[in-house]
Amino acid sequence: MVDNRARHAARLLKSLNAATTDLSRFAEEQAKHGIPENKRGMVLAMESRPNVRLRPGGSRASSPGLKLYTLQRDLDGDTVEETADLATFFVSAKAVDTLASNLEEYRGFTGPDDAFSFAGRNSDDDEDDDGKRPRNFWLFESVNTIRPARLRDFWTDPVDRFPQKNKSAIWEVWLRKDLTKEFLSAAIDLNIEVEGLSTEFVEVSIRNVRASPGDMAKLVQASPAVIELRSASSLNIDFLSQAPDARATQTAALASRIIGPQAGAPRIALLDTGVNPAHPLLISSIDQARCLSSTSKWPVTDHSDHGTKMAGVAQFYDLGSVLETTGPVQLWTALESVVVTAPPGQPKVAAREAIQRAVSLLEKQEAKRVFCLAQTASGEGRSGKVTATSAALDLLAYGDGSKPRLFCVAAGNVPTSASEPYQVDDYRDRNSRFELEAPGQAANVITVGAVTFKTSKAGLVAPNGDMAPTSRSSEKWTDDHPNKPDIVMEGGNFVIDPDGIYASPSHNDLVLTTSGKSATKPFGLTGETSAATARASGLLGRLHVAYPNMRAETLRGLLVHSAEWTPTMLAQHRILSARMGSTEAWGLMLSRYGWGVPDDGRAYYSTDNAFSMVIEDVITPFERTAGYSRIKEMKYFKLPWPKNTLKALNQTEVEMRCTLSYFLEPDPLAVSRDRYDRYRSFGLRFDVKRYDESDDSAQASYNANGISQRSSPDSGWTVGSKLSSRGTLQQDIWRGPAYQLADRDGISVSPMKGWWADITRAGRFDRAVNFSLIVSVKAPAGNDLFAEAAQNAVNVLVEQPTPVPL
Repeated sequence: MVDNRARHAARLLKSLNAATTDLSRFAEEQAKHGIPENKRGMVLAMESRPNVRLRPGGSRASSPGLKLYTLQRDLDGDTVEETADLATFFVSAKAVDTLASNLEEYRGFTGPDDAFSFAGRNSDDDEDDDGKRPRNFWLFESVNTIRPARLRDFWTDPVDRFPQKNKSAIWEVWLRKDLTKEFLSAAIDLNIEVEGLSTEFVEVSIRNVRASPGDMAKLVQASPAVIELRSASSLNIDFLSQAPDARATQTAALASRIIGPQAGAPRIALLDTGVNPAHPLLISSIDQARCLSSTSKWPVTDHSDHGTKMAGVAQFYDLGSVLETTGPVQLWTALESVVVTAPPGQPKVAAREAIQRAVSLLEKQEAKRVFCLAQTASGEGRSGKVTATSAALDLLAYGDGSKPRLFCVAAGNVPTSASEPYQVDDYRDRNSRFELEAPGQAANVITVGAVTFKTSKAGLVAPNGDMAPTSRSSEKWTDDHPNKPDIVMEGGNFVIDPDGIYASPSHNDLVLTTSGKSATKPFGLTGETSAATARASGLLGRLHVAYPNMRAETLRGLLVHSAEWTPTMLAQHRILSARMGSTEAWGLMLSRYGWGVPDDGRAYYSTDNAFSMVIEDVITPFERTAGYSRIKEMKYFKLPWPKNTLKALNQTEVEMRCTLSYFLEPDPLAVSRDRYDRYRSFGLRFDVKRYDESDDSAQASYNANGISQRSSPDSGWTVGSKLSSRGTLQQDIWRGPAYQLADRDGISVSPMKGWWADITRAGRFDRAVNFSLIVSVKAPAGNDLFAEAAQNAVNVLVEQPTPVPL
């Protein structure tokens, strides 16, 4: 609350009038570029009072009147102790008059302030609080200054990435979708180059623009379409280039044992540097016709030997093990390739655009496929904040809801080079200062970190079953973001130098794979999160073979459902728990290891003492009634539980694992106004019936708004609902006595609010969506749970997997 509201209001009115002095001049300039009269105006910057959270209300870029463009929290203030928030608003002349009128009402308001907690208000609460307060009351209470927005105010990436000189640079420009045509016209009039393809979302269009800061400032003034500016990205590769000596004889012998994939087999689509289709170990998996490029300016074959290495890992996992065998080698998936990374010296393409082009090119041929992106987007933020590329991946994975796509994406690596080798001390905290790289924060993808089981000798950085030396984590991300990575897979190990300070790749502890360098050097070494991502893609592709009729939501869920933490990881949890408590320790575990290492056997099959069931269903999250959107339905499933067997086991500890998988439609513009909860189109969560609870009571645990009515937490879960309910791939593990689990034979799936409920003009408020629920139960060996569960599953379709060797 301000000390003197009348004086505060008078000061804000004065600054508003001063800030909008040039509004008519801006409008005249915009008229020259075809901006409709009712859409002309300017952008104002509003800074919060020191150490007070700015409350911009429920405005968005498409709202009538005052339009919120961006909201940046906790910027440095005038002193070290002070922080301030910064919001940018677009205003027309009419909106300025309304804002001034609101300020006059605010100045004269003498009502009470204590009916609502100012510090705890959400930014989308009603502005007038049931009509008792002037409109924008909480905004005025929190604002310190109003001024014209400067170019830097549009910049939402770290400040050190802002172009430092008034020279041409490539900017990523986020535009109001309703003014895209006029923006392009203004750019042409100002002789400013707009590059590449656009990426389209519900309210925003993203384009790349080449301009100097001075020219960009002119474009921002001439076109009210610009919402925010970021640094442009392109894809880069991160791999090890060392290769062993030529092994032509071994290659020929292995090639003679390979049985290629069947016609129509699912494909691993490598979005990389290209693949050498003539490699003798890959020739049966890919041909020249399935080698493509995002742009005709680049070659279609491997220009940097990274894509061919990833192809080998996807197909063989580790050639070191395959070369030790003597029998036939069956390949279950085919390969296809699109070059998405610019060759050295060639013009780059924005990461999101390269991926979009790649998907479009590949889908000219109908096929089941898994996309492997073993690269990261250089130039984009690493804070977990949504970027253009991560949002584009979410949109592609969503596939308009009717045709979702499966993506495996690398978590990224700690940068190393000959001049700046890996520092061993960074491993003590598992690389906590290196945040996971974009686009690995995408909610709809499987993000893959790296673990290592390669410990051939003493003096290596990582112990067996722990994080690979250079794998990144999301440890410093806020609670708004999904848990990432989702899983970890083999990424090799580093050997510590004699000085004990630095480390470098250990050639004996990397992954042997195919190399595209030359016919005389058919093998190469690889590792880190690139190799881990290729291996995850290969496993997901084999799941596609095993279960050809399962949905993408299910296949994605099965991969994570099969993952487990290694004993070394669990030992880390015990150490962390002693330091900070169990819940916080599980948060760190998820940020470093995800849900652990997937297991082929657990993903494919049930056993007598451990069985899994899959529920594939549809839910309509929202409906429109009486002028507003509300939760339409929840689902409750009665599970075919082996009750008699569980009750007979009595106090024996058993385990239940639940995984919920679905895809969201993204609205990246929501993040610009600090509403991560509205990035999603909708949300889902699961809730298991409790011990000694009726089905009716379990179903009544949520009210009509989807809010839990339970007064106490549910015990026995490993990570707890606060952590497990994040993102679109949710999981938790319950452990407890068997007699209690016998009673927990029901599970609810309930919706949560998202932008579909807010942006009614988009026509999504009554859309039905697919989801998959995977539940497994495990008891000690020797106890047959499967037989009774199968007997009870009278109406459950059990799909047997196509045999695929482990």
